[in-house]
Amino acid sequence: MPDELVEQITPSRVAMLGTNCKSPRCISLEGEVGSEVKCTIYEQRSSPCREFEASWVDGQVNTDCDAARAAFGLLPLEAPAHLIVAQSA
Repeated sequence: MPDELVEQITPSRVAMLGTNCKSPRCISLEGEVGSEVKCTIYEQRSSPCREFEASWVDGQVNTDCDAARAAFGLLPLEAPAHLIVAQSA
């Protein structure tokens, strides 16, 4: 992670600039949440970002994803149609 994009939290822990505050917004997030956003360092993103999956990526809801969306006034992601059909069968 480039030093200019992080702040030291502890001697062994850093956080992306903009994420260690009450209204977090990562310095590497470009665009408007709810419209269109992208990570400007996607290939070099940190492990928490690499490990976080949106709801339904693995066929299951991710309540942390729903909570993050709700914090920005967005509805939870809907299950893909093939999962809805499988659940109702």
